[in-house]
Amino acid sequence: MRPRDTWWRQPNMSRLEELPPDQRAALSLLVRQRRGYAEVADMLRIPPQAVHDRVHAALAVLAPRQARAVDPAQRLEIGDYLLGQQASISERLRTRTYLGGSEPAREWARAVAAELAPLANGQRLADIPSAGPGAGAQQDRAPSAAEGRQGPSEPTPPSSRLGGALILAAIVVAIVVTVVLVTTGGGKASGHGKTNAKSTTTSPKPAVHQIVLHAPRKGRQIGVVEVLTEAGKRAFYIEADRLPETKGFFYAIWLYNSPTSAEALVKATPVGKSHHLAGGALLPTNAASFGKILLTRETKTRPTRPGPVVLQGPFSL
Repeated sequence: MRPRDTWWRQPNMSRLEELPPDQRAALSLLVRQRRGYAEVADMLRIPPQAVHDRVHAALAVLAPRQARAVDPAQRLEIGDYLLGQQASISERLRTRTYLGGSEPAREWARAVAAELAPLANGQRLADIPSAGPGAGAQQDRAPSAAEGRQGPSEPTPPSSRLGGALILAAIVVAIVVTVVLVTTGGGKASGHGKTNAKSTTTSPKPAVHQIVLHAPRKGRQIGVVEVLTEAGKRAFYIEADRLPETKGFFYAIWLYNSPTSAEALVKATPVGKSHHLAGGALLPTNAASFGKILLTRETKTRPTRPGPVVLQGPFSL
């Protein structure tokens, strides 16, 4: 018998009020006061892992029906994302991309966020992406200068609000793109399912800079890159649509000045019938020395210079 799923729940009673006092106290400190696991552990005089375990047990029962459709390891990662407990940009990028490709995960994340809303003092916990034609993309700020220069016939991608969240209007996020390094350098993102109970503070919201990508020669492809800066580190997140399926080639992302001054960043897994690409990675330390960012078609396993340009945009930090 699952009490929180039964018909006798009081209609005006939130699941937060049904939580055991220890779980509710830990959640309140994390969400309302924007604390980290270790900070809450010090306040409650318990180990950080105990705080982690309490809040994740609470999250599972705040939306039990949706939780059963999501792998437990993925719930741990999404829970840390919603609570602001992921310490690195790369973790948030990976979780954000995973949510973009999993409808059950999005449903659970939205349900949990709704239950936690009374604790959030009117602030959004974290951006949860939408999927489907025209779904959920909200314009919550004035257009950037780059967007304002677009002609009326060009699509204007909306911005995201928190944690490197990027949503393109009228794009179906049909796949989760795992990025792998084209070259042997670069950073490594952490895997799904890892907890972050040792985090001492909640990471501040990263600064986000948006770059609109254009197709050369008036092609129909569209794309946006967001550059995130936090604690001295930088990462990018890219979404592109209307791309040809990858048959005999792959897509790669480059920082570029000239054919002899370019650095390969990542390559994406094959683009299929969705014609959609999404993913992200850390930027190299010399990223500021480049003036453009490119999405190219490549046929060589390890290209030394960019292939045909599919999308491009000005790059600056």
